Amino acid sequence: MSFGPPPSPFTQSQRAADERAKRRRTRMWGALVLVLAAIVGGTGWLLLGDRGGDNNSPLEAKSTHQPAADEVRETVERPPTGGAGRLVAAIGDDKLKPVESQVTGGTWATDKVLAKGIGSVIQGIKIDADDELVWHRQLSGEICGWTQDVTVDGRTAVLFKDKAGGACTKLLFFEVDTGVKVWEVDIPWKESAYDLYPNVSLTKGVVAVAYGSGSAGFDMKTGSKLWTRKGTSACREGGFTGGRALLLRQDCHTKDWKSSYRVQRIEPRSGKAEWTYQANEHLNFVYLVSSDPVVLAVSAGEVGLSDLISLNDDGKYQTTIRFSGDHYQVKCADGLEGASEDALKYSAVNQCTQIVVSGDQAFVTTGEVTEGIAHETNSIVAFDLKTGNTGIKFDAGKDQELFPLRMSGDRILALKVGTDNFAPNQLVSLDPATGKESSYYSFEAFQEVRALVTAAESDVVVEHGRIFFGSRAVQGGGTKNQPAYVWRAFGVGSAK
Repeated sequence: MSFGPPPSPFTQSQRAADERAKRRRTRMWGALVLVLAAIVGGTGWLLLGDRGGDNNSPLEAKSTHQPAADEVRETVERPPTGGAGRLVAAIGDDKLKPVESQVTGGTWATDKVLAKGIGSVIQGIKIDADDELVWHRQLSGEICGWTQDVTVDGRTAVLFKDKAGGACTKLLFFEVDTGVKVWEVDIPWKESAYDLYPNVSLTKGVVAVAYGSGSAGFDMKTGSKLWTRKGTSACREGGFTGGRALLLRQDCHTKDWKSSYRVQRIEPRSGKAEWTYQANEHLNFVYLVSSDPVVLAVSAGEVGLSDLISLNDDGKYQTTIRFSGDHYQVKCADGLEGASEDALKYSAVNQCTQIVVSGDQAFVTTGEVTEGIAHETNSIVAFDLKTGNTGIKFDAGKDQELFPLRMSGDRILALKVGTDNFAPNQLVSLDPATGKESSYYSFEAFQEVRALVTAAESDVVVEHGRIFFGSRAVQGGGTKNQPAYVWRAFGVGSAK
């Protein structure tokens, strides 16, 4: 397997670029080029500081909480100053047969390594080092569930099959930097016509898995089972979302077999419910957007999401934020569409994009506004989680769209995408206190990788000043004799 074609020397010194290209040619890597345009936009750029590390940014100084190693990380990026971006990592190859599909579940990054799940393999490449392969882990079967949660000390989890085409019963907890297995256990999942594949999430010190007929929590240090819960004939254990707290969605049905949902906050070490919220029986779907504060995305109509519901710390209803018509574009999905039958069974009740939650606000993407062919724009709007009232609004600008990715301290990290084939893409910081937008760097990509530059269909990770895009499933192209090059992941960082 190979790792990404060489970047353009457009944002590097010619000498460095020639040396890099020579090394890559020697290793016979791909010929497709990703151009990262040098867009003038500032005088410098600072590397981020991890909240649990030695580097202290101005945002870190405000925080009184120093996270433990086994908490889910919430790294804070240092303020950007603009400039050009460049390719820092890429994973892909031309080995996939035409029309052959492949699940590529999970994309994780640290300051040193980009890790990617590819079929029944997880591999890590060294960032900014000619995409050097630093570790490779072969699994017994395909990855069938994953979480984007990563602990402060750089560990995460995946679910995979016990053999090729087998059952999704294996849970692996591993180090992203090294690929080292911390532990591996079996879960008692049995496939049925009513269950999606198992779901996995992390919270402080605990790895939680839901598998329809039940759920379980495992200690992060040892892999020992802390608790198990059993579903009932009326309610399945639908799935978890983790982070600062642990929420469980229970998928139930009424006496006349209509769908019904309950949400519980689970005490991580005991598995006991601290409170239960019964959602309205008329809802078609309920997704877990955030565990703390608690925000649910729900569907009360036939198509798409219709509302956000916020709950207080005691699980009591606070307010409803209504999505009138197509004015807002939050997207959630239980499964992954379009790759294969196996991919469709992937389960994630918390897979919601184009929304970020922080404190007492939710930042939501508006619908596209078209100003002619290929001239779309949109905005990000803040909603108060106690009142439902709108707050500050960030406009993308002409021929650009904004998509919130995650919080960085008290600022929003967002992807700005050009929509007219001329405006560049950018990683930006949005300040809700001032309404100010600041750019980390700008970059452009060829058509072959534009499908990955999306917050809705790809894994998008911002870590240590870099933005990474990872596929969730891919399909081969080209011909039998000349398979097309398939991109699975790439990362962009500052050119300075």
